[in-house]
Amino acid sequence: MKSITREIILMGAFGLAVAAPNPSSLGTSLTILKDNDFYAQYSNRTSSAILVEQPKTFAAAKSICSSLSESLWSPELQSFTAGVNNSLSYQAYLRKYSYSQQFWVADAEPASKPKDTCRAIDLAGKVRPLDCNRLLPALCSHSAPLSNYSFSDTSEKYRVTVSAGSQKITGFRDGFGFRFKSIRYGSSPGRFQHTSVYDGPSDAEALEYKDICRQWHDGEDIGAEDCFFLNVATPYLPGPAAKNCDLKPVLFWIHGGSNVEVNGNRGNSDGINMATRGDVVVVKINYRLGHFGWLAIDGTSITGNYGLGDMITGLKWVRKNIKAFGGDADRITIGGDSAGASDVRALMASEAAKDLFSAAIMESLPIGWFPVNLFSHWLSIPESTGIFAPMVLQETGCGAAADIGECLVNVDPAILTPISSPVGYLAFPVLDNILLKTGDLQVTGKGYAAKVPLLMGVNRDEDSIQLSPFFGIPDAYTYLEYISQNIVLKDITEFANHPAFPLPPGDPAWSAFNLTQRVLSDGAVKCLNWATAYSAVKHKVLPKVFTYEFNRTYQPVEYTNPLCEPPVTPGHPLGDPDAEYFKCHSGEVNIVHGELLYYGRNIRDEHDIPFQQLIIDYWTSFIWNKDPNPKPGYLKARGYWGTLGQVANTGKWESVNTRGPKMMRLQWNGGSVDLSEKVQCEAVGFPFDYFERAL
Repeated sequence: MKSITREIILMGAFGLAVAAPNPSSLGTSLTILKDNDFYAQYSNRTSSAILVEQPKTFAAAKSICSSLSESLWSPELQSFTAGVNNSLSYQAYLRKYSYSQQFWVADAEPASKPKDTCRAIDLAGKVRPLDCNRLLPALCSHSAPLSNYSFSDTSEKYRVTVSAGSQKITGFRDGFGFRFKSIRYGSSPGRFQHTSVYDGPSDAEALEYKDICRQWHDGEDIGAEDCFFLNVATPYLPGPAAKNCDLKPVLFWIHGGSNVEVNGNRGNSDGINMATRGDVVVVKINYRLGHFGWLAIDGTSITGNYGLGDMITGLKWVRKNIKAFGGDADRITIGGDSAGASDVRALMASEAAKDLFSAAIMESLPIGWFPVNLFSHWLSIPESTGIFAPMVLQETGCGAAADIGECLVNVDPAILTPISSPVGYLAFPVLDNILLKTGDLQVTGKGYAAKVPLLMGVNRDEDSIQLSPFFGIPDAYTYLEYISQNIVLKDITEFANHPAFPLPPGDPAWSAFNLTQRVLSDGAVKCLNWATAYSAVKHKVLPKVFTYEFNRTYQPVEYTNPLCEPPVTPGHPLGDPDAEYFKCHSGEVNIVHGELLYYGRNIRDEHDIPFQQLIIDYWTSFIWNKDPNPKPGYLKARGYWGTLGQVANTGKWESVNTRGPKMMRLQWNGGSVDLSEKVQCEAVGFPFDYFERAL
């Protein structure tokens, strides 16, 4: 008892602010027990608890609950079988407890309470009286509300503090887990300098999001140059007696946005839904964008890759500190979508990031025709300077300066932020010979590559969203001519009458669009993703590669188009996802992070939420086991029966082999099929063995 609250009691006695409880001072690890089925406020899995893991007497357990602004959990107030049962069963599956373990719960009414005994509950939900001085783990009530994109309750009673390095960081718990917003991971080094790991000392509140990285968004200059913050979401906080085997694997997530926009705080989401459904720790990072993060100017000290360096600094911070948040520093999966996927590719190619992660996920990696090839085929600094420097130097007025580098360091950021380039508002890694020493990830074994398992794939119709604003051109040749001149800067009109790309039947405008988006999706994204997987496996550069193609998507609310939405039918007034529609770029992002109802999205049919469950169970299985196939025992222990049924229907997700490369078609009742578009990839010049032919 003395170790729990002496300092807190003294502070309260003198009228001082009461410190947020800390697992170390409480003397126990804490786990949120909540069955996250993604139905949010509509779920019938309504019961939840805080598990006090270290065995305590009944009185000590009650005191810990009180210090958390809770009471002991009551089986009269919540149904044990509405979620707490599965959560405790899972703790036994993890071998933290035997299946006969008992946990302290609230006293019964005095009239029914045997003398000198207190109540405990077992994993079957049976309550029995036990000697109050026995040492047992305990269940506290858990009253924190669910968060969503517009609401989080960070009230003092829900706050919790962890000690990370020389910092004490105060976050909060919500209905699903523990959340820490905008933790500083890097020192602010000044413009065009690389960051180093931040380690206080200081006490920091991680209750609200701080500045995002500077960017041009909807005609506005927003954010700040000092933006070196990351977010942590976790279902578990370790106490002083915690074992390393109790730590959770970590997802280190890198957002997309062409390396020029978006942020790791997007939609008030720090990954809490994925973290709690999959029992992982999720880290989302902010990194420098646009010219602040990626500009390189030959002949100056501005060498680029500052955003990539921020990611490496963030990974080093995570390796050093994530244990305090329940994460295992030796099991970090890096993941990203779109430009974030290209940054994952760059980290896999960077010896500076060696041993900082153990697996990788790349969603919708842009790689193929110019200019998206620059995300994955890195220019030298002189080459990059030739593309980006002229407009930068002209707009800033630094072209005539005696010291161009010094001028750019000191120029008003409001001038630098919105400057575009001849290839559009995009930013890319460069071959700086500091962080990147080769021009691409060496999938044929000719240079360094991180030897980690990889999960990678695409959405079926990636570039249809890019072409959607121009829908209505009734001729495929004219459409292809348009994108040749305005998007890929390459004549691809030959595919208007190519046998690999037959014109679909139907309305001429629809047919022309369908053919054109297929050509562009293959040439700008899909084919070289498949070629990456093929060669990495053939040359044993990566131990395993798992590929996928989403054939069911849900576009983010801020990035959509009517063509990317399923058609409305009498039976599906919100759209029928089983009907034909274009599965566009970024259409998987909210699904992968469990955010549909979190964002207040409409549920279109009875499979939207079960499909989201399935996808996160695949993804978090990969994060746990380096294999996306969930273990049946795990699914049974957690009561994930829908996923268990789908896994039985769809069969095993096979890793890629060169004899007959397969992918998982991700849809309701999907399954393993051959890698898509083989003939079409040959036609556009990016066959599966493309990197072999380039040797």
